[in-house]
Amino acid sequence: MNRFITMLLLATAVCTATGSVSAQEADRILGIYKVEGETTHELSKVRIYKTGDTYEARIIWLEHPNDEAGNPRLDLLNPDPALRSGRADAIVLVRGLRYDAKKERWTGGTIYNPVDGKVYDVQAEFDGPQELRVRGYIGKPMFGRDLVWEKLE
Repeated sequence: MNRFITMLLLATAVCTATGSVSAQEADRILGIYKVEGETTHELSKVRIYKTGDTYEARIIWLEHPNDEAGNPRLDLLNPDPALRSGRADAIVLVRGLRYDAKKERWTGGTIYNPVDGKVYDVQAEFDGPQELRVRGYIGKPMFGRDLVWEKLE
């Protein structure tokens, strides 16, 4: 009986440790990233944070937050009319990412492109310690584009 209890405790400890490592790896994505716009080449900073069991990314800084008249730039192309009056330096770009431990990447979410106002499927994975490759696509990942986000903290 003592042997059974010992084995049960050992199995529980191994499962707990494995889950903890997986959670740590999943949370590796958390932080602030420098992003250069693909077409605009404007620099921005984006914070990736956790919401429940998914990850989101929000713009927290823009190189040029104001328009030519000095007014805050707005999210005018957002498909949701209620969000078009939102400031461009606070847009939520990514929603619903989940970590896939087998593939070592985050998948299942969407990414919003404020330049064209469209929403795409998204996946992300690290290419190096500080380089997060974010791929927006339609249908299948092979039909998409990559941006590299540089992790700052």
